[in-house]
Amino acid sequence: MTDTDRRCDRAAAVMETSFITAVIRAAENDRPDAYLRDRHASLLSTPRSKEMARVALAAGGTIGSVIVRGRFGDLALEQAVADGVTQVVCLAAGSDTRAWRLGLPARTRFFEVDLPGQLEAKELLLAPVEGRLTCHRAALSADLRSETWPQRLRDAGHASERPTVWIVEGLMPYLGAEDFTRILTRIGELSGRGSVLLVDAPHPAYAEDPANERFLAFMESRGSAFRPGPDDFAGLLGRHGWRAEAYTLGELAAGACAWLPTPPARLCPPHDHHWLVRARLS
Repeated sequence: MTDTDRRCDRAAAVMETSFITAVIRAAENDRPDAYLRDRHASLLSTPRSKEMARVALAAGGTIGSVIVRGRFGDLALEQAVADGVTQVVCLAAGSDTRAWRLGLPARTRFFEVDLPGQLEAKELLLAPVEGRLTCHRAALSADLRSETWPQRLRDAGHASERPTVWIVEGLMPYLGAEDFTRILTRIGELSGRGSVLLVDAPHPAYAEDPANERFLAFMESRGSAFRPGPDDFAGLLGRHGWRAEAYTLGELAAGACAWLPTPPARLCPPHDHHWLVRARLS
């Protein structure tokens, strides 16, 4: 197998993982005590993605980080929009449905960026709710590890001198530290003062917990290695000019975040060591 073939296999594995998260969100939406409501996630829950989710969860995958980061991101995005931010960029947008379900103002420009084929597949599945889009959405196909996506974003109408809400969910585990640092630098270059960054990553303790060994081996076997984030996420972002509030799932379950409803214990098991971060560019 060539390096190109391996890269394509890794890309396909990451794309599939995106629709696994839609299955998890759809199942949560159907609960009477749902912490996150995503009424469109069921449209992305195809037979294939349901089977992939079943296998991943059987291998030890967790649902908490997916659900809690969804609610965390919803509230942070809605607050930023209420404060006047009119640009949103969702990197590795995958199965994200916020442009359809949050009722964002018409003045909002919502840019989605992901690997070729990913957003087209989502659009087909979400065709029944196409009319629910209240904002202006632009879909861009690009590999975030390349240097082409910032210019494509500018060409699509993104204004780097104005504030932007950046959503970077579920991406960092699949990047090396060098790739993530480069993306973080590009985000800074494309962000006006007052921009907001929403990002998550596994805490280093995730890889150190024996309870996660089986899931980590499963992810490695399918070509989508699950890498931990930094020990000090707020410090990392601070070195790039962001003022960050960073929480682990355990801290959120203990009520550490004043603006987020405390997630239930079922979504914050002790072995799901995960960072959730909101940061502002000052």
